[in-house]
Amino acid sequence: MEKFEIMDIEYTAEQLKRQLLAECPQGLIGKDFQKALPYLRKSALYRLFYAMPKGRLMHAHIEATFDAHFALAQAFSSSDTYVFLAEETPQFRHMQLAHKAWFAGGEIPAGWEKISAALAEDPQLRDRIYDMCTSDIENIDENIWPKFEAIFDRYKALNNYVPFFKKVYTKVLSDMAAEGLMGVDFRYISQTLFDKSGHRLESDEYVDLVREIEREVQKTYPYFRVRLIYSYYKGVPADTVPERLEYARHLVEKYPDTVIGFDMVGEEDCGKDLKYYGEVLSAARVPVIMHAGETVDPENRNVKYAMQLDISRIGHGMNLYRYPQVEEIVNERGVMLEVCPLSNQLLGYVPDLRQHPAAGYIKRGLNVTISSDDCAIFGTNYITDDLVLAYLNWDLTMADIKRCLLNSLEGDPALTSLFESQWHVFENTL
Repeated sequence: MEKFEIMDIEYTAEQLKRQLLAECPQGLIGKDFQKALPYLRKSALYRLFYAMPKGRLMHAHIEATFDAHFALAQAFSSSDTYVFLAEETPQFRHMQLAHKAWFAGGEIPAGWEKISAALAEDPQLRDRIYDMCTSDIENIDENIWPKFEAIFDRYKALNNYVPFFKKVYTKVLSDMAAEGLMGVDFRYISQTLFDKSGHRLESDEYVDLVREIEREVQKTYPYFRVRLIYSYYKGVPADTVPERLEYARHLVEKYPDTVIGFDMVGEEDCGKDLKYYGEVLSAARVPVIMHAGETVDPENRNVKYAMQLDISRIGHGMNLYRYPQVEEIVNERGVMLEVCPLSNQLLGYVPDLRQHPAAGYIKRGLNVTISSDDCAIFGTNYITDDLVLAYLNWDLTMADIKRCLLNSLEGDPALTSLFESQWHVFENTL
């Protein structure tokens, strides 16, 4: 029966794929997914993918994983939101947003204006702010990473306001579950949350707040779990890392069901390589989960250095194929590759998704999962867009897609059983 059902879903998906490819202008699906999305999202194939159970989202940065339209609508409707409209300074970004409680002593610096007054004077400002807080393929150039990192800065003084954070991320987790996800692993860098009085919360209270939001969402989706990966920046001096590793160890010990490890994030091609951090990371007393191979530079050896550490997961791993012996070790150890196809295209690493190396990783049987990375900035949803475009561009089967989704559950018996039961229901609704 199982074999028959898989064949049935393969046939259905293949027919819907052909129908979509006949309707969508040639080339968009591989080279400009953002222009392809209107065709994708009204297709029967997309509805099929949206309805399927999804497993866990393994690679997402919490500061850039939310519904940007919803978040900005909350900002625009608040009388306490300010926007920085002056020229950019070392301290403030042009078009940066902030809640008034973010300003020390309640004094609003020059250049900041109430968003309500600014929108009343210039109704087009709403669209310009959205454009400055998101990214698209047409913006790809040699300065893409500075532009990308500037977007994080524009949100942080608003996103870290506790009532805003609770409202936005309650919706995020609920929407993830509604999209078929069973959980999410968020990378996060130490955040200074603040309340209405301007009081800054202690670092541990960030984890407490995430757990509070998780419990609220579990009232509707009891199986949904949030895990956190405490992160730090590549490019910092190596002697600053041990302190962060010790704090990560504290979090893992205090919140063993929530905080699961340590990562180092940021652009790989301009920061320090992992060899530079090798000694301090080798001494870590906490699980290390590492960004590596988010590059097309043939001289970048971070995937090789990462595998010299005791790691179980690699974020991205795009250039792993350049090191066949390392790929063999990755395969033998079952190290998970957290692949983020649409992020890789928007950051300029793969101009045509049909050339993405993850297609080969999947065909060669590596432990691949598919994630969205920074969906708020890229204008994608939590996972369906990445899954559909991987299926369309990588010559995958539905069995390949299912295997990637199951990989995200890391062999958890309860979640795997739940996933299989959901998948059975999904197949029977075709």
